[in-house]
Amino acid sequence: MRKSGLIAGISFLAGALFFALSFGFLQKSGDNQPRISPMISQAETQASASSQPAGGPNFVSIVKKVRPAVLQVLSEMIVERGGSIFGDDFFDQFFNTPRRRERRSGEGSGFFISADGYILTNNHVVQDAVKVRVITIDRNEYTAKIVGTDPKTDLALLKINAKDVPFIVLGDSNSVEVGEWVLAIGNPFGQELTVTSGIISAKGRQLGMAQYEDFLQTDAAINQGNSGGPLINTRGEAIGINSVILSPSSGNIGIGFAIPTNMAKKVVGDLRTKGKVVRGWFGISIRDISESEAKDYDLPTSGVLVFKVDENSPAQRAGLRRFDVITAINGKKVDRASDLQVEIANSNPGDVMEVTVWRNKEKLTLKVKVDEAPDSLRLQSSSGESNLDLGMILVKNSSQLARQYNLKTSAGLLVKNVDRGGVAFENGVQPGDVILTVNRTDVNSVEQFQQLLAAKEPGAAVLLFINRDGEEIPLRFKLPE
Repeated sequence: MRKSGLIAGISFLAGALFFALSFGFLQKSGDNQPRISPMISQAETQASASSQPAGGPNFVSIVKKVRPAVLQVLSEMIVERGGSIFGDDFFDQFFNTPRRRERRSGEGSGFFISADGYILTNNHVVQDAVKVRVITIDRNEYTAKIVGTDPKTDLALLKINAKDVPFIVLGDSNSVEVGEWVLAIGNPFGQELTVTSGIISAKGRQLGMAQYEDFLQTDAAINQGNSGGPLINTRGEAIGINSVILSPSSGNIGIGFAIPTNMAKKVVGDLRTKGKVVRGWFGISIRDISESEAKDYDLPTSGVLVFKVDENSPAQRAGLRRFDVITAINGKKVDRASDLQVEIANSNPGDVMEVTVWRNKEKLTLKVKVDEAPDSLRLQSSSGESNLDLGMILVKNSSQLARQYNLKTSAGLLVKNVDRGGVAFENGVQPGDVILTVNRTDVNSVEQFQQLLAAKEPGAAVLLFINRDGEEIPLRFKLPE
């Protein structure tokens, strides 16, 4: 009897395992490549948060302190859709098909940063919004004004009419150490004011999502809908603004990224006082130094190579030259081009920055007086109006850029940056694309591109041919009206 019972038990377990595998209850890990996803809420099941180890720190007092300052951010956008059966905007424009307007909603997170009702969130949470509402922990609802946005860092500043609201202090993100405990608070998948814990996994991450990046990486569970929520240290300060996740399924796998608060402080200050972000500018083109270059050309193993100095720029006036290697700025060591870019951008026009340079095996110290960063490469009409702003930055392509970015052509215009939510982004343009033609006309300069667009009526259809990884791809879209 015991033997037959054992055999029956084994048979039952084998059958159960076969049933589970057959009907998908147990699944093998797929070979899908991870993708970076903005964390705007979708109707999906929330991935389970990482559990805090037994005997770990107690965050109750911190959560009670900061949770009332975290908000649910709801945005409403108006989008236009074509009415044809083709389902293609180009055909709709060609046949002059009537278009319909649809209201679309988005959801994210945010948090109060001052007692008078200023709110910090992500730009992509409120991008193109016609109305923004915020909901507090007490279920009070307010209409929020968009004070300003900064697509280059993916940050936005909102304001409600309120006094003495609970707020979270922006801490010093530079002092954060890898391995330090942090809390992520937000509204993942619409689950209000969820708190998860983890550690800082890495610093200084670059993802290619925005023009200025210096992400903190964390394994605190964050998901879609956490965008704009705070990353909190053990002192109850915000040291990051949760922004993107790396995941093959749009759910948490323990790799999330937050914008450091030290970057956000300048953005917030400028938006409050000036209505726009004013950044410093040297007038140099820079890149990292590879190990082979350091060996072949006897260059320092750390530092940033200057490969171009603009005419009449602050760098040229200070004496910087092509092929100089910048090793420090204001006494702070520089290892990567992105680090130097952020340092310069965070300065203010008129600041004098001390630059340590390696030139011909000699160490030099130069003083650069910072100018305001021009936006001359942003695509606008000659009158200065923004109706032709496609939300991307272009530079004339060259054989040098082709080598640097591993491009398949040296012709046309290189797309250096694409703003999330802009016309270019919405129509599939990506950083690293090379624009070859506009409406079948070859383009060889940014000025020519501007002129071709300016000659078109607002709302007109535009056909681009771009080179992407050696393949020529047509992109059709409508100019802003």
